[in-house]
Amino acid sequence: MYFNNPGKIGNLSLKNRYIMAPIKTAYGNLKGEVTDRHLVYYENVAKGGVSFVILEPVSITQSGKEHPKQLTIHQPYSVENLKKIVDVLHENKVFACLNLNHAGRAANPKATGMSVKAPSPIPCPTTGQTPEELTGNEIKEILEGYKEAVLKARDAGFDAIEIQAGHGYLIHQFLSERLNKRSDEYGKDKTLFFKQVFEIVKENRGKLTVLVRISASEFVEGGFKPEDNKIILDMAKEYGFDAIHCGLGNACDSPPWYYSHMALPEEKQIEALKKVRSLTDMPLIAAGRMASVEKLKLLENEKIADFIAFGRPLVADPDLPDKLIKGKLEHIVYCGYCLQGCLANVKNGRGLGCIVNPEIDKKPIEKVSKPKNIAVVGGGPAGMSAAITLSKIRHNVTLFEKNSELGGQFRLAPLAPHKESMKRPLESLVRKTEKAVKDIRLNTEFTAEIADNFDIVVIATGSVQQFPEVENLNSVYNITAIDFFEGNAEVKGKRVLIIGAGMVGMEAAELLVNRGYEVVITKRTDTIANDMEMITKKLMFKRLEGKDNVKIMPNTYVLSFEKNRVYCKVEGKSVYLEPFDTVIIASGMKPKNRLAEELKNKSVDLYVIGDAEKPADIYNATQRGYNLAVSLKEE
Repeated sequence: MYFNNPGKIGNLSLKNRYIMAPIKTAYGNLKGEVTDRHLVYYENVAKGGVSFVILEPVSITQSGKEHPKQLTIHQPYSVENLKKIVDVLHENKVFACLNLNHAGRAANPKATGMSVKAPSPIPCPTTGQTPEELTGNEIKEILEGYKEAVLKARDAGFDAIEIQAGHGYLIHQFLSERLNKRSDEYGKDKTLFFKQVFEIVKENRGKLTVLVRISASEFVEGGFKPEDNKIILDMAKEYGFDAIHCGLGNACDSPPWYYSHMALPEEKQIEALKKVRSLTDMPLIAAGRMASVEKLKLLENEKIADFIAFGRPLVADPDLPDKLIKGKLEHIVYCGYCLQGCLANVKNGRGLGCIVNPEIDKKPIEKVSKPKNIAVVGGGPAGMSAAITLSKIRHNVTLFEKNSELGGQFRLAPLAPHKESMKRPLESLVRKTEKAVKDIRLNTEFTAEIADNFDIVVIATGSVQQFPEVENLNSVYNITAIDFFEGNAEVKGKRVLIIGAGMVGMEAAELLVNRGYEVVITKRTDTIANDMEMITKKLMFKRLEGKDNVKIMPNTYVLSFEKNRVYCKVEGKSVYLEPFDTVIIASGMKPKNRLAEELKNKSVDLYVIGDAEKPADIYNATQRGYNLAVSLKEE
């Protein structure tokens, strides 16, 4: 494959054409310092074969920060701090690039400690903040911040810098007719600010290679289209910069495109990339859901891109470049672009993670000197994660699964609307388990008698449907959401009531709405789909807008099924609904851990993990499996 070959960007000779795109990690502390977690993460990535790493974005001033735990370049200690990451990358023969940015209206006041400032006071829907208009002096301070950032990048030993000129951040905001309504010189000449930044970079770059990042298309009404980037592309060439890094979307107005969400059509990205390619002859780096051999071949055959940038695919599998180069495609652990373990954990401050790779920010675990015989019961995400890690550290692991295939309830994820890509991480995790665990017993029910053969039993038997207390529920035809998705029970008639509007209930509702059913979905609280990743949730609600065959009823208790009607309490008031042909129960899950009770008198160490301990999402399941395995290292 073309991208496996060496390439050149500026004065840097790359061993291959695979680059790491900048990904926010939230691994820092509130001072913006580099932590040990950063160093482990970047070392794990560097060892996987990538040739060039663009660090997570740093703000060139305090006013431009997006996250309280974002790394800094503007502090007195920033050079010394960032050099730690540079040294890790260089020790692994990987080039280090620093992404320089100011978020403008996308800044977070909780991170900056001050008011949000932008070219014009136009709200950012993602943050809900309306910025104040930047003054002339404040613009000068930001420009000075760019200068200091470039000089500090040189002092820290970076090989390259990347100037963020797209994705709805500050440079892009000044350029945008939609976002720049100023009446001063920066409004009359909307290119002025970015030209000043480019001039500063040119004068102070020294031997640094310089990349410019753009958004091929904002996918927003009135926003940047591919051809609108021509001014940036032409100026990048005029100022002697070295490559264009092409992503998509806008952090404020089209975050699903910015974060490359799984539900979006890939053909639109390809169209935008082709247009950008036609506008410049500079080296082009393509980013956004690139971990597909078919897609890479398309970009190669049509000569659309010169380099490939992987973001979240390297979080799922940091060894992705090596596996592509060596042709070990069956060993790749694929990203599903679900954003559950990565973006969600950055936003909540826990730090970047992955539903299929709990090791991305962990050091390799030492092998045990005295292996034990361990049974892992249950082949869902928690059981697979525990079995993989226990096997890696040399325990003798037998994985028991009562069904004919591994995966557990993870197998239901790709069946939900617009989540087909979740099949890739599912199948990857299954293959990873089959490769790591020597003894896998499918179609095998674990019993108390079998436990006598093991030193340790890990119970990862998952969860079962929890039924609400509703009078006369059994007088109507009802099925569980699990049975619905597994296809074990049919939906009768045309009118369906779903009790429970969490993620599973809402996904079932959307499927049925799309099939023409009349659907009513109830939730006892007002937190509809509160367990769904935020961007996924917003896209789902957008798809359901205007559908006249669905009714969502928050703060609703279904109390009883009566003759020819359903009695409910809605915000404390009595409401009667017309009868339904099918009732789907999606009111949460409860642990399935009967086996633990059966084994409690056995002379075996017993551990319960995953949903069998406490129902949660896939990310928590794989983390708990991994963490248990680590805790058993030398017990």
